[in-house]
Amino acid sequence: MICYLGLGANLGDKKKNLYAALEQIKKIRGVKLLRVSSFYETAAWGVTNQPNFINAAVKIFSEIEPLALLDELQRIEKNLGRVRKEHWGARTIDIDILLIDDLKINCERLTVPHKFLYARDFVLVPLSEILPTLEFKLHGDEVKKIAGSPADFNLKAVACVDKNFGIGYKNNLLFKIPDDLKNFRALTLNNVVIYGRKTLETLPNCQPLPSRRNIILSKTLKKIPNAEIVSSIENLWEILRGENKNFVIGGAEIFEELLPYTSEIFLTAVDAEKPADKFFPPLDDFKIVESKIFPEFKILRYAKF
Repeated sequence: MICYLGLGANLGDKKKNLYAALEQIKKIRGVKLLRVSSFYETAAWGVTNQPNFINAAVKIFSEIEPLALLDELQRIEKNLGRVRKEHWGARTIDIDILLIDDLKINCERLTVPHKFLYARDFVLVPLSEILPTLEFKLHGDEVKKIAGSPADFNLKAVACVDKNFGIGYKNNLLFKIPDDLKNFRALTLNNVVIYGRKTLETLPNCQPLPSRRNIILSKTLKKIPNAEIVSSIENLWEILRGENKNFVIGGAEIFEELLPYTSEIFLTAVDAEKPADKFFPPLDDFKIVESKIFPEFKILRYAKF
């Protein structure tokens, strides 16, 4: 099932609460995070004498039933400190199920589409960003786009794959093709590269790439010359800048973690099949928008549709 969720926070560090909620949604078994909207600041709705909210919308794929999904989302709310004192009151995090495919649900615990979906501009604006086919009319409420969403950083993934989307075997790359390495260098030079500890071990002399800002996602590394170590995805958003070109270069686990927040993918596709134990994640929500043919490979550029 394709589901759309609405997120909001108006207590504590609101952006951090949203980041944490996104990461916990990703960890629900049977759920895959596909897309995240920009962040929007809005006045409170319903009970107005409370701090402004930051709102967002997300798209997920869910293999679990709607009420089971609701249970998981309410568990996340509780984990992040939500206390239900009053209806529409202030909260550290709020996660609503807005739409589930074409389902219509009306029971005591859950109504889908959400009963106030078309009454709230702070839901409609971010939702329409990730669901362009949504038909709606706004009500004139102020909904102000603000910086800080993972969508702002325009992450671009870069990888070289075989026919089965394999990218590595026994902690080594499957291919080291000179022309592809030249393209990789041209693409990433003087930009930001984001990768994990195992990818660091595949780089020349196990050293960060020169003439690039190297950000390494690792819970175990402490300090590496010419690199910044970040221990979590949530902390990554606090050091990235939207005006930079931010490239995710591996490995498989990092691609998996960051693909929901990625806007473009550059895949070097080699027409060969090699033994592999690491693979590029499925390209859900992406389509090929450009193809360049080279003698030994082709480069496919994907974008979200």
